[in-house]
Amino acid sequence: MAGTNEQGLAVTDVPLGQCLVDSLKLDTAQQERLSEMRRKMDVKRAAFWQRAAELKAELAEAICASKSDRTGIDPLLSEYAKNQAGMQRAVAEHLSDVSTMLRPKQQERFRMLLRTKMFRGIGRSSAKAPRQP
Repeated sequence: MAGTNEQGLAVTDVPLGQCLVDSLKLDTAQQERLSEMRRKMDVKRAAFWQRAAELKAELAEAICASKSDRTGIDPLLSEYAKNQAGMQRAVAEHLSDVSTMLRPKQQERFRMLLRTKMFRGIGRSSAKAPRQP
């Protein structure tokens, strides 16, 4: 079933890993390797999301506590940006690692998917961050 994500972009209920398996016609060994790579990435992603949630809570408290005093807010914003950049580096590294395990024809298709779907919310409903209260 298709729908939209929080940004209004199209998503499907098909997990991104299954989209890759289907679109790239991964063999069994590649599927196993991708599964292991995704398990490791999921651990990293969860840690980044947890840290982001902590920083958001700290930022909310700093905003509520300060009266236009940015000295408590700016360091938290910097730390949040650093966490987000770290997450994006981890994603880019993961995608690069996925690409290296593919055969040349699969790499061509993978690059097309990167350019057209993977960063536009297609097939991402199972990979979105947990909602924060």
